[in-house]
Amino acid sequence: MQRTWFRSWVTHVALAALAVGVVIAAPLASTKSNAKDTVIISGARSISDRVAVTFQKPSTHPTTDVHLLAFNDLHGTLEPAGNNIYGKFAGGAAYLAKVVEGKQAQYGDLQATIFAGDNIGASPLANSLFFEEPITIASNLMHVDFASVGNHEFDKGSTELLRIQNGGCKPVVGCTGAPYALPNGSTTNVFPGADFQYLSANVVVNATGETLFPAFGVKEFTSGSGKTIDVGFIGEVLEATPTIVTPTGVAGLTFQDEADAANLAVEELSQDLDVKTNVLVIHEGGFQTTGAALNGCAGNLAGSPIAEIAGRLDPSIKVIVSAHTHAEYRCTITTGGVTRLITSASSFGRILSDITLTIDDRTGKLVQAAANNIIVENALNTPGQGVTRIPDPTKADPQVQALVDQYETAAAPLANVVIGKIQGDLTRTGSPQGESALGDVIADAQLAATAPANLGDADLAFMNPGGIRNDLRGSDISSGGEAPGEVTYGEAFTVQPFGNSLVTKTMTGAMIRSLLEQQFPGCGGQTTKRILQISSTFSYEQDPIAATCAGRIGDAPGDSFRVTMNNFLATGGDGFTVFNQGTNALGGAQDIDAFVAYFAANQPAGIPVPPLARIVPFGP
Repeated sequence: MQRTWFRSWVTHVALAALAVGVVIAAPLASTKSNAKDTVIISGARSISDRVAVTFQKPSTHPTTDVHLLAFNDLHGTLEPAGNNIYGKFAGGAAYLAKVVEGKQAQYGDLQATIFAGDNIGASPLANSLFFEEPITIASNLMHVDFASVGNHEFDKGSTELLRIQNGGCKPVVGCTGAPYALPNGSTTNVFPGADFQYLSANVVVNATGETLFPAFGVKEFTSGSGKTIDVGFIGEVLEATPTIVTPTGVAGLTFQDEADAANLAVEELSQDLDVKTNVLVIHEGGFQTTGAALNGCAGNLAGSPIAEIAGRLDPSIKVIVSAHTHAEYRCTITTGGVTRLITSASSFGRILSDITLTIDDRTGKLVQAAANNIIVENALNTPGQGVTRIPDPTKADPQVQALVDQYETAAAPLANVVIGKIQGDLTRTGSPQGESALGDVIADAQLAATAPANLGDADLAFMNPGGIRNDLRGSDISSGGEAPGEVTYGEAFTVQPFGNSLVTKTMTGAMIRSLLEQQFPGCGGQTTKRILQISSTFSYEQDPIAATCAGRIGDAPGDSFRVTMNNFLATGGDGFTVFNQGTNALGGAQDIDAFVAYFAANQPAGIPVPPLARIVPFGP
């Protein structure tokens, strides 16, 4: 029997029950100046490699293996569609659940299931249409224990995220996703919320100074020798979340330095609760570089955000479950003489990280940590050009598959409507200057929706590349059965799933020039290069390696223009604060509606693939 009880400082949980950690009550002092310079990265070179770190000499005491089952960036992926990795169709909620539950049965009470954020948000239609409730129910059925928040958990604001945690019907619209499946096999007509506990050590509610969710949770395990072993889980999201989430989504919140918050949490775990083994579950990560290897750790992650954070962590944090980049790796990071194990499990449920913590029964300290990443296969065939996935039902968990079928069926009348055609692949693949065919088309669609005088009188439109979530390929055939080249509403929604509204503002030529300079790091607050996609009515010359910010952009227009963007950009999203300077704002249609209307306007021939000639290099 599971029990949960509360204390004023911490909720301590027996075996598989949930846990709640201490909240942070004050701003944290920065330790960024103490970052270590020497970073050594190593790890797997193939899917079969074993990656393990030994932290102390072999002990004469008995040890116990505790297993962590970790995933990340599921993004409401109920039905896997054509998602694949390493030459295998992979992912989807029911298939992930089957692998998770198989491992849970194998490990019994000596396991914890966790995910590292972005379980919700940027979701396909079947999940988004029901307000992210289906994937939360699926996670309950997978018996998840703890989760860090991700940046997409804040897409609809903290009030809605608290509803996802605590349950209840959505205001005004109600519980449209009923009936909701429960782990015991019954159902309820009221959304029950998450059975797992969200953690947010570095997200502070400004009005109270406390964290939005508990900073950490603790799970108790009984060792083979009868001893109680505690493992602490610290949950965090990247500090830069306010720069990539609409400002209304993070209103009233402060996002603190990740290492500072984690160090404070581990101090309380060790001093107040005597927890000796702690795991950081963080929605931040890195990439393999210089030749990514299968399930590997190729290249140099030393410059990645997660490596920088690792270099400033308390030495007692030796295992990091990372996320955010949708990358897949098993690495060791050595900084300042401390070696840590770090994992990431790709995205969309395609990979499950199986992490083993070998813990000294007497001291509770970590002796060794090892990790294996597992491909979550889901098909009878393999991916290829024009190949449609043939599902393998034996690889799906029946209860979660029934849930997937429930919501896919409910969404199908809308999802399978053919909205038009494309003449070729429209992808997010960028030119050397960062322009993409799909980005061009979306910007053109938004301009068309706001060009009429009574709808904005727009002259040009900008689109943020991070808001384009999937490609449109003319050869793809989805489960809706549409012909090659035809595009369904569900496919269009997967490209633009946020439900943003269009906004048109008046901006001067000088503003537009400053805006374009903001695309580059060091030129007005940007931390990574983000190239805005532009409508066909605008073009400019670009030199991304020029010595100055001004030198990276060619001649700017001198007049005033009516400029369209989505509401995320309109309030300074993705670091494009110049949009805030625009005047005479006029709201417009939702971005997905503009996209659908653009398809209708380009029939019967279909939308052509535009040449990538709007952003060009300097010169003749």
